[in-house]
Amino acid sequence: MVLLHFVRSRRRRQQVSALFLWQRARRVTERRKRIAPTWLLVAKVLFVTLAALALARPVIGGAARPDLILVVDASASMTARDSDGVRLDKARAQAERLLRGAGRVALIRAGLDARVVVPLTSDRALVRRGLQQLRAGDRSGDLDRAIAVAQAIEPGARVEVFTDQPHAGGGTVRGHDVAGDGVNVGISAFDLGLQQAYVGVVSNSRRPIEVRVDLTRDGAPVASGTVLVPADGTGSITFPLADVRGIYRAAITPQADGADALTLDDVAYAGARPISAAVEVPDDAVMKALAAVPGVTVRTNPRAADIAADLRVLTRADAAGLAPGSYLLFAPASSDPVYRVIAESDRGSPLLRFVDLNDVVVGLDPRRPAWSAGEGWHLLASTAELEPVLRYRDRGGVQVLQAAFSPRQTDLVLRAAFPALIANYVREVRGDARVALGSALPGGTTLDGAAVDVALTPGIYLEPGGTTVLASLDSDAESRLAGPAAPASGPPGPAAAERRNGVLGNAPLRPLAWLLLALAVLALTVEWWLWSGAPRPRLPRLRARSGAGAGRPPRAP
Repeated sequence: MVLLHFVRSRRRRQQVSALFLWQRARRVTERRKRIAPTWLLVAKVLFVTLAALALARPVIGGAARPDLILVVDASASMTARDSDGVRLDKARAQAERLLRGAGRVALIRAGLDARVVVPLTSDRALVRRGLQQLRAGDRSGDLDRAIAVAQAIEPGARVEVFTDQPHAGGGTVRGHDVAGDGVNVGISAFDLGLQQAYVGVVSNSRRPIEVRVDLTRDGAPVASGTVLVPADGTGSITFPLADVRGIYRAAITPQADGADALTLDDVAYAGARPISAAVEVPDDAVMKALAAVPGVTVRTNPRAADIAADLRVLTRADAAGLAPGSYLLFAPASSDPVYRVIAESDRGSPLLRFVDLNDVVVGLDPRRPAWSAGEGWHLLASTAELEPVLRYRDRGGVQVLQAAFSPRQTDLVLRAAFPALIANYVREVRGDARVALGSALPGGTTLDGAAVDVALTPGIYLEPGGTTVLASLDSDAESRLAGPAAPASGPPGPAAAERRNGVLGNAPLRPLAWLLLALAVLALTVEWWLWSGAPRPRLPRLRARSGAGAGRPPRAP
């Protein structure tokens, strides 16, 4: 602006017949021309400064901008599509509008557990990128846990919760309802029982809906049927099965248009891959327990340790020298056993799920070698004399469940705990697992080879160790799609006051910006007035002069 000012006021050279008249004229007008350009420059700089400040949109206020923590519900119902859009997209849009006027911002994903996606930061681009990368699909959203994490991150910060579930606000916590009018029908339960499959279907429609259910096993069609789901209710259908082995998939197709706002609950998975068990020394209790586990084929062979089988049941006291594979080891029967009572067991182990070993009597060989601690072994049960009688190890490709007693010298085989123990170990050997959507699958890969960290889509997943994971929603609450939530209770927080003042609104300029813009226009008007040469009052000179009469033209005679 300064450069343009002097370029515009630059003098031009002109040839004339004589100079004395021009010199006198310059002295007469020098007083005016010397002052005018200086004030013009001041007006120009003032206009540019005020306009720049107006574009910066400053806010009047002494307090610093409050920190803001965004909590976004990541449950499966947030992927539902209403007439006004997908619920998660609506949450993103509302959250982005709150970024204006806030200080530092953090982002928390409220799924099965609370996860900090973006820590407190002033980088708005980072927060927006985190919002766009959010994915929903968990079986449920723990909002209370997420709010507790938010308040622990920065006590006193504003917490804005975006969810389709009823949630009351208050204080520094405000709820934003993104629920809509979506009508949905979904699978709420899918289980395989004794020679049958059960499929439960739930609907949030205000009228009955007929739904077609298709059942497949390992990709091949098995059965199909229809179920009438009452208004805002639950229906079910049962299919008889000749064989429950394999991976079963249930899929539904609503017969009414517009009754499928949520697609994550249209399919569900159950079942397990078949495995083979080879028994070295046949025992009635062991054979019956293995045969009772669905999908297990049992055969006896004296050379069970050397044949191909998913599980080998051997009779030996030593677990050393086993080839890679899975083993169930029982000690040989003792000719003079010492009977002990089991007093301690690891109830937290998955192998002892539904297994009560208290007061179980076992016969131990007094000459058996003592089990050493460590070496990767996990102790599952011990006697009152602190003698280990059941342990487990999975190391170096060798998976072993070892008992220090024979099935023929214990009353465990007469209890329900024995088939439960065998079933738990078969499940561990098989490696199959059913998980809810949103459950972590560390290092897992889908069947098509795409890496995943969390199962957010129903399907069959494989972990590097060969474990088969079946992910389904199976959630009555999520499939019902909560409607619009009640207005948040409690007094309006600072966010509401800021919205009323226009700080968080969509106005193109804030009040202070309008004032600065008006002053800039006034400065531009003064500049034009000074340049036009219109009559104006005498202005003080800005240039310093040497001497009292310096620069003053001589008086005319």
